[in-house]
Amino acid sequence: MRKALTLLLLLCLCPVLGLADSKPGQPDKVVYLTFDDGPKKATPELLDILDELDVPVTFFLVGLQVRAFPEYTRMIYDRGDVIACHTMDHSSSDIKEEPARLERVFSRFIDEVRTALNEPSFTTDLFRFPGGSTSYPYRSKKQVVDLGWSWFDWNAMTRDTYENMDAAAILRSVRNYTNDQPVVILLAHDGKGFTRKALLDIVAFYRENGYEFRRLSASMEERRILARCPSRMGLPDTGPAGRLLLESALQNR
Repeated sequence: MRKALTLLLLLCLCPVLGLADSKPGQPDKVVYLTFDDGPKKATPELLDILDELDVPVTFFLVGLQVRAFPEYTRMIYDRGDVIACHTMDHSSSDIKEEPARLERVFSRFIDEVRTALNEPSFTTDLFRFPGGSTSYPYRSKKQVVDLGWSWFDWNAMTRDTYENMDAAAILRSVRNYTNDQPVVILLAHDGKGFTRKALLDIVAFYRENGYEFRRLSASMEERRILARCPSRMGLPDTGPAGRLLLESALQNR
């Protein structure tokens, strides 16, 4: 039991420890653009902009918003973007107090998306804690991983939920937080008009600085990239291959 818990902890810390350099075949710089809290009324406008910019995205959707806007959920899905879970109603108290409730949250979310998409085979195993993982107990984070899911925070943000923000301030925030980090998980929020206005400049900033845009996943290919990312995250063990990746990350600190 102690060995298993140690491995889980190290797997969660692995991305924080990071690798010094990219491996052969890996992009040198990567950015994962993520949008929380959708879908919203303005999601189609956001998707139009993303289409024009040819940018892949990971959407952390809220189950009740999926129910409210099934057609926009379908638009996200048809675009090929990743649909990930951000709980059913963006509440945190239940899963802080009773982490076992996460299993029901995940099941309800998947059922909601399947209904919206009319796709019985839809599934996801990606999760983001409302407000980020920092305020949640270790047992909540462990429960996510024990259920075979991965959770992700971020290491750069638009600050688009803060007061007195405009497109210029959002771009400054992105530039300041990015600070030439090799792998970036960028937090933005669906439905924020100034973020949509800033997207052209945000994407140009990353491309001019050599970043490749990718979608989040827990695949071994993405894990090798995410091992260089300082964001907090938790990834389930995938057997010998996962342990080998962990050992490689620790050896190349």
